[in-house]
Amino acid sequence: MSGAAFLLRAGALALLLSAGTAQAAATHYWPPRQLDVRPQIRTHVMPEYPKDLPSGVRGRVVLDVFVSLAGKVDRVSVVRAEPVGRFEQSAVKAFSAARYTPGMRKGKPAPSRLRIEVTFGD
Repeated sequence: MSGAAFLLRAGALALLLSAGTAQAAATHYWPPRQLDVRPQIRTHVMPEYPKDLPSGVRGRVVLDVFVSLAGKVDRVSVVRAEPVGRFEQSAVKAFSAARYTPGMRKGKPAPSRLRIEVTFGD
């Protein structure tokens, strides 16, 4: 059975495709290039390969992960996926449960946004 891997990348804000709280939606999230210290993942993240797909199907999902002052994930948005409709749910579920060290701006914790690429398949 195939697994998943991820790669952190900075990038532009994409349309939000997942729901967040009203408070989280009003928060300004700093992109990595505007932080003094970028958030670092503290928990092991391994998205599950969808059980309804035969092994060997490859895919890629690009996510925006919105990290709070406390390092918790406020919301996750799908930026793009290839193929569409196959791997998004697994990637969002895995990274929604992750915990991070908070990003730092001017010596203080700051809400931040990370671009993460998740690859599925061999």
